[in-house]
Amino acid sequence: YQRRVRGSKADFTDSQEPARPEYAVTCEEDDVRFNPITLRFEPYREQSVFKTLTAVSVVVITVVVVIITLISIIIYKIAVYSLFDHMADGSFKPYASTLASVSGSIIQLIAITVLSQVYAWLAEKITLWENYRTETEFQNNLTVKRFIFEFFNYYGSCFYIAFIKGNFAGTPYNYTTIFGIRLDTCGPGGCLGELAENLAIIFLGKQIMNNFQELLIPMIKSWWSRRKSNQYQAGTDKEQIAISMSSPWEADNDLAEQENLFPEYLEMVIQYGFATMFVVAFPVAPLFALINNIVEIRLDAKKYTELLKRPIPINCMSIGIWYGILDYMAAIAIITNAFVIAFTSDFISQILWKYDHDNSLSGYVEGHLSTFSGEILNSEGEWVNDTCKYWDYRLEHGQASLWWWKLKAVQFIFVVVFEHFVFTVVRLIDLLIPDIPEKLEALIHLEDSFAREMMKEVIEIDLEKLEDVRNRVKVKRRQRQKYA
Repeated sequence: YQRRVRGSKADFTDSQEPARPEYAVTCEEDDVRFNPITLRFEPYREQSVFKTLTAVSVVVITVVVVIITLISIIIYKIAVYSLFDHMADGSFKPYASTLASVSGSIIQLIAITVLSQVYAWLAEKITLWENYRTETEFQNNLTVKRFIFEFFNYYGSCFYIAFIKGNFAGTPYNYTTIFGIRLDTCGPGGCLGELAENLAIIFLGKQIMNNFQELLIPMIKSWWSRRKSNQYQAGTDKEQIAISMSSPWEADNDLAEQENLFPEYLEMVIQYGFATMFVVAFPVAPLFALINNIVEIRLDAKKYTELLKRPIPINCMSIGIWYGILDYMAAIAIITNAFVIAFTSDFISQILWKYDHDNSLSGYVEGHLSTFSGEILNSEGEWVNDTCKYWDYRLEHGQASLWWWKLKAVQFIFVVVFEHFVFTVVRLIDLLIPDIPEKLEALIHLEDSFAREMMKEVIEIDLEKLEDVRNRVKVKRRQRQKYA
C-alpha cells in the first residue's frame, strides 16, 4: 500500500488544504484563524459537539438495526428447520439444515444490499450536516461511518456462525431459549461447513451484484443524459446541423457525471475482509477475489472510457484513512483465523485426541458423544423416557468433563501462540522490506532540496509584515472576546 511520505515539504499537507465551500459559506465574519503555514486568515469554527454526538448515535442505531435483522434471520432459519424436520412424510428431514441455511443466507444477502444502500444515503446526509472544514476531514469521517456499518452488515452473520452458534445452545438437560424459542445449533459436521456456505453465498453474490450494478447503472445514466440532451437541443434546422457536426468532446459532454472513488475503495476493503478473515473456512475466497478483480478491470475500463465523463483530478498524498482500515483488517483477520482454527474446526480436538491415544483417531467420535437420559420427544410426537447421544464433552446431568476443560485450555494456548507467531512474522517482513525503495527516497530528498531553494528565492518573509499580521490577529481576538 502507498504510505504517506512524512517530512516531505513538497507534499500537500493538511494545514495547506483549503476549506470546503460548503463550510466557508456557513462561517461568520469573525470565524477566522491565522494559518502560520500559509500566512493567511482562513475560515474556522469549532466543531459542534451536539452534531458529533448525534452522528455517533445514528451509527449506533443503524448497527442495532443490523443486529435485529440478523436475529430475525436466525429465527427464520430455526422456523424453516423445524418445519422441514417435522413434516409428516419426513422426505425433507435430511435436507432441513441445508435448506434453512442456504435460504437464510440468500435472505441475508438481500437484506445486506438494501441496508447498505439506505445507510450510504443516510451517512452522506449526516456527514454533510456535520459540515467538516476540509475535504480530507469530510471523507475520513464519511469513511469511518460507512466502514463501521458495513463491517457489521457484511460480517455479522459470519461471526455469529463461527463463534456464537451452537456454543450457547445449552444441553438436553437445560436448553437456552429466547422468547420461548430454542437457540439453533450446528449440524453433525460442525459449524465450519455452514460458515463456508454462508461465506460463498454472501461473498460471491455480492461480487456478481456489484459487477452488474457497476456496468448497468452508468449505462442507464449515460442513456438518460443523452436523452435529456437530445430533447433540449431538438429544435431548428440549424441546431440539428450543429448536432450532427458536433465533435467527439461535445458528444462526451452528454455522458453521465463521474462519481468519486469511494465505492471502489469500500468494495475492495470488504472483499479483502472476505478473502482474509475467514479464509480457513473458505480457502478459495482469494481465488474468487482474483477472478472478480480481473473481470472488474475490464468493466471499469469500459465504464470510465465510454460511459462516464473524464474525472477531475484531486491532489492527495496517499489513500488516506483506508490504509489504517486495511491495517486493522489484517490484524483482525489473524485473530479471527486463529479462533476459527481453534474453536470452530475440529483441528485442535483431533490433535489432542491423537496425542492422548498414540497418534490414532480410533474411538474419536464415540469419545466426543455425551449421554442424556430422560424424557425425549420421539418421532410420533410423544414424550418417552429414553437415552440418547449428543455431541459434547459432558458428564452426567450436563456437567463439563475434564476433557472439556483440557480442550479449552489447549485451544486458548493455540490462539495465543498462533497470533503471536504470525504477528511477529508480519512485523519482521515489514522491517526487512522498506516501504520506500532507497533510490526513490533519495529522489524525494533531492526534490525537497530543490523545493527549499525555490522557496528561498521566491518567498522572502518580511518580519515587519509578519509582526503586522500578528497584531491584526490580536485585535481580532480582542474583538471576539469583547462581543463574546
